[in-house]
Amino acid sequence: MDSKDQRPGRSIDPGLRRRISISDDGAPDSVYVDGDLGAKAGSRRKVLIIDESDDERSSPSSSPSSRRSMDGRVRARRAAVRRALGRRRLVRLVGAIVAVIVLVAALAVLGSSWFGVRSTDVRVTGNVYTNPAQLNEIIDGVLGTPVILVDTDSLENQIDEIAWVSESSVRTDWPFGLVIDIREREPVLSFPGQDGLFRVLDADGRVLDVIDGWPFEYLLLVSGDTPNLGVAEFAPPGPTGAAALGAVLTAGIRDRVSLIEVDAAGTDLRMTLDDSTVIKFGAARELFPKLVRLETVLAAGEILPGAVVDVSTDEVILGG
Repeated sequence: MDSKDQRPGRSIDPGLRRRISISDDGAPDSVYVDGDLGAKAGSRRKVLIIDESDDERSSPSSSPSSRRSMDGRVRARRAAVRRALGRRRLVRLVGAIVAVIVLVAALAVLGSSWFGVRSTDVRVTGNVYTNPAQLNEIIDGVLGTPVILVDTDSLENQIDEIAWVSESSVRTDWPFGLVIDIREREPVLSFPGQDGLFRVLDADGRVLDVIDGWPFEYLLLVSGDTPNLGVAEFAPPGPTGAAALGAVLTAGIRDRVSLIEVDAAGTDLRMTLDDSTVIKFGAARELFPKLVRLETVLAAGEILPGAVVDVSTDEVILGG
């Protein structure tokens, strides 16, 4: 025998060969190793690896009863998975139904009179001249209404109809309140009607109030053929143009104005200063450039007391 074949610790007596079994613990399939794993190429010693699972599946000796047992376990496993999925779906469905019930119950409670608007929780700001009777009537109409059901847009529209109100903002203040912010119109001038009562106008020609006696804090307007206007009505073109003029006057000129005159149609607008100087604006439109011309001649000091100044055209005309 060749000495190369007699390596210590390498030869294995066929009678002493062992079979190594790896148990199935969830890892890859068990195998049997037979032979010497360290055998070199060309050696007559052989290594035999046997996959027991493959052998069982491919072996014709596998019994029908073992195959039926395996099929039963697979079916049982699939049934268990389906039952688990069914339980999860049922839990989700029940959870959704409970959430809907809770939501509906909460909305029902919030929409009840328990959370109705209370007069003590209504706050109003900015209402200096706003008619309190009209405002309170609007507020009274919403008292007791659940806060979440209050139509704030409708309330704003109603409040804006009040003569002195330029713009309003209404928001709910849960659980029982409302917050109403009012921006009022700016009065500009007043004029006497045929009935002797004075109408207070804003820059848009809207009648803010009808009062007995001239409110001296506003510019005085005299206009012929003007109807007896009511509160919240709009004046004819003449008084409306005069009101627009009064709204854009600079402080220096405004303090010197003693009277504004205009016809109802607005074709002849005039302004008298405190020194009897008369300013003629012509038609009550395109007033800004006319005011610029007036400011220019006033700054130049060319106007004498009692003069007549025509600023209705690009060429200013001065008269005595």
